[in-house]
Amino acid sequence: MTLQSLRPTLLLALLLIPGPAVASAPALLATGSFLVPGLGQFINGEPAKGGFHLATWGTAADIAAYYRTRDDYIEPGDRHDEDELVITTNRTSERADLFGTVASSTRFYSAFDAYRQRRTMRGNRGYRTPISDEGFQDLARAPFEARYLSRPTTFVPMAIAASGLLLSSEDSWVTRTQGGLTRHETAAMLMPRQGAVALGEEAFFRGVLNNSFHHQFGPWWGTAASSVGFGLAHSGAGLSANAGVATAYGVYLGWLHQHNDYRLGENVAVHFWWNVLVSAAALRHDPDERTAVVRWEFRF
Repeated sequence: MTLQSLRPTLLLALLLIPGPAVASAPALLATGSFLVPGLGQFINGEPAKGGFHLATWGTAADIAAYYRTRDDYIEPGDRHDEDELVITTNRTSERADLFGTVASSTRFYSAFDAYRQRRTMRGNRGYRTPISDEGFQDLARAPFEARYLSRPTTFVPMAIAASGLLLSSEDSWVTRTQGGLTRHETAAMLMPRQGAVALGEEAFFRGVLNNSFHHQFGPWWGTAASSVGFGLAHSGAGLSANAGVATAYGVYLGWLHQHNDYRLGENVAVHFWWNVLVSAAALRHDPDERTAVVRWEFRF
């Protein structure tokens, strides 16, 4: 794991602050399933689910590693020209990212599932916050459910993200594809990749961290702690939010989580559509469409 991917592990350590034994067991299982997907499920008496998590993570990680060793793979640090706002990618790099995302999101979701299941098994005793009963299918469907899309708390962030689609090529990130990769092919990978990101990150940062920190420290400090963790997990490279922006976004998502009585469906919907729309905006234009070199950019 990279340093950035280990940061959530440090946050999980905060869940293990000494307290009632009934409250520490779910955190231990979440940590176990984060480090070895499926471990918490095996301990919870769900070997089939644990085996599926482990196999999914291992297979996706192996495929991602294969693509990363190919000669035409573009390292993440070489893809983004911050001065001219150009993203360069190819088929090998996109496939590596897709399977790498599935692997990391499986790790996140497995931690949440083990944590949620153990709290449910114990009747949520010892906790001041409720635990969601939403499973994988509930969260996977959430971005397409009218009950979430019709809420201002969902469609206002969507509208903000969609505003990027109106920017000209001179004023936005643009994408240069290489090696026969087409824009349609890149767009086709957007939804499964961003679906995995939204589901995995919301399950972990809100479903585990925000919920537990609210229980331990109360809503204000709990939201602050989970939001800082969310911010630290973002690099700021290319279309990724920097730590400050991601922390602010995490505050909104933490509030939304609490507002919905700690259910995750709307969080997944907001996160998914934000990422899809921001990414789609960068796919609209090719660098060759530009009539001038971009010399300025607006950042929060």
